[in-house]
Amino acid sequence: MKITLPNHWSDFIKTFAKKHKEDILYDVVRVFRTEEEIQERYDTHEFEEYLPDYIPVADDSGGQVAIISKNNKDTKVYLSSYGVLQKELLEVLDRDLMHWMQGKFPFDRVQHVLSAADIEKREKENSLLVQKVSSFPVITAFLKDPVCIEGLALPENYASVEHIYYFQDGYQYNSVEHKALVSDVPGEFKPSWIVLASNYFADPFFIDLNEAKQEFPVYFAWHGQGNWEPVKIAENLTEFQNVLLQIQNVRFDKAGLIEYFDENIDLENPLWEEVYTSIEEEEECVSNSIETDEAMGSKANLYITDIGPNKMKVIALLKKEFSLSGTEALQLSKNPKILFRTGYTKWLEYDRKYLEDLGATVEFETLT
Repeated sequence: MKITLPNHWSDFIKTFAKKHKEDILYDVVRVFRTEEEIQERYDTHEFEEYLPDYIPVADDSGGQVAIISKNNKDTKVYLSSYGVLQKELLEVLDRDLMHWMQGKFPFDRVQHVLSAADIEKREKENSLLVQKVSSFPVITAFLKDPVCIEGLALPENYASVEHIYYFQDGYQYNSVEHKALVSDVPGEFKPSWIVLASNYFADPFFIDLNEAKQEFPVYFAWHGQGNWEPVKIAENLTEFQNVLLQIQNVRFDKAGLIEYFDENIDLENPLWEEVYTSIEEEEECVSNSIETDEAMGSKANLYITDIGPNKMKVIALLKKEFSLSGTEALQLSKNPKILFRTGYTKWLEYDRKYLEDLGATVEFETLT
C-alpha cells in the first residue's frame, strides 16, 4: 500500500538535507531521505500488517527503528524494533523530528541525575561566570535584547545572564559524563570562550573574554566536527547584533535579503556564505510557505499558565529546556506565567501541542 507522509516530515527532511550529507550519522543512525526509502522499509517489514498507522523514518545498527504517525496532528517520534512491531510497546523518543535532530537522533531515553554535590558545584560555577559577564555591559546588553532568526543557521537560542554557565553545557563541559571539555590545546574549546547563543543545530556563537579591549569579536563554529575551528564573523558584539537586526527586518523578503548580503556581508566568510546559499535555495520554501508573515503566523510568546497534573514531567522539561538545576526548575514552575518560547506561531505549534499533551495549560501572546 502506498503511504502518504505527514507534512511535518516534509518540513523536517528539507532542513535535514541541508545539514547532513552523509548516509550514516554518528556511526549508527540512518535517516531515510526519500519517500521511496521509507516505502521500501514499510513494505519489507510489513508495517501495513503490524503497525498500519505508523511510518519508519530512521533506524540504527541494532534493529531499532524510529517511527512517526501517519496522523498529521501527532508529531512525536516513537521507538520500536523491526522484530516486534506492536503499538502497545511503542515508546516516545521525542516530541517531534526537528527536536530529535537537534539532540543528534538518540535512540535511548536514559535519564542522568545530578548529585547534590554536582548541583552545588554547578551553581557556584554559574555564580562566578555571572559575575564575570555582568562586569561587561556590552555582553549583558546583547543577551537582554536577543535577535532570533529562524531557518538560516543564525542565532535562535540565547543564554540568559542569570544562568549563563548552564548554557555552556556541551561546549565548556559535559553534564552527562561530568567532565570539563575546555583546554588550551589547539582544536579544543578554550577556557576563555563563552557561548552566548546557538542556532537550531546547536552550533555556537561565542566570544573570548580576553578580548574585551576589542569589544568582543564574535566567533562561530560547527558543532560535532571533532575539533573546534572558530570562524570570526563580526568585529564586535554590537556590530553582530546590528547585522542580525538588519537581517531580521528583511527576513521574508528574499530579494531584500540578497541585496543586503551583496552590499554589506563578506561572502567569503564560511558562515555567511552558508547563510547566503540557504537564502538562495529558499525559493521554494519562501514562495510556498513563508513568503508572507501570514503563512508563518504572527510573532508571539508562548506561555505556560498552569503546569497541570504531570508536574514532575513539566519540571523536567523546564530543567532541560533552560539548562536549570532541579531546584531552579522547581522554583520556575511555581510562577503563575512562564515564558516558554518566542517565535512564529507556525513553529510554536509543536511546543504548544507537546505541552498540552503533558497536561499543561498554555497561551499565546501576540507581539506587535
